[in-house]
Amino acid sequence: LQTDTDVVVLTTGVLVLITMLPMIPQSGKQYLHDFFGIFGRLSSWCLQNSGHVAEIYLVHLHASVYALFHRLYGMYPCNFVSFLRSHYSMKENLETFEEVVKPMMEHVRIHPELVTGSKDHELDPRR
Repeated sequence: LQTDTDVVVLTTGVLVLITMLPMIPQSGKQYLHDFFGIFGRLSSWCLQNSGHVAEIYLVHLHASVYALFHRLYGMYPCNFVSFLRSHYSMKENLETFEEVVKPMMEHVRIHPELVTGSKDHELDPRR
């Protein structure tokens, strides 16, 4: 997912990741920044490669990236929002944010952990 360019492989890989994340919440936390990086890469990939891939594949990839957004936001809201802030505050990522990520954010409510939790509390094994 970090380097592949085959849209079918990417879509399948993201769907597997989405399925596996709830099963390995503590084991997966060591790869959290990798998961966030994959989200960032695929969000921009959806935008940059739109003319090179069949429309049906892009629709499926976008839907899987949207599902990954929901999974990461649902499981690790504080860490994910922190990633979104740092990653999309860079000028080169602003277009991806406006075209891909912002519309995703407009369809979720504020997560209670953003108010009552912290990045460290989210990764606590007792949680």
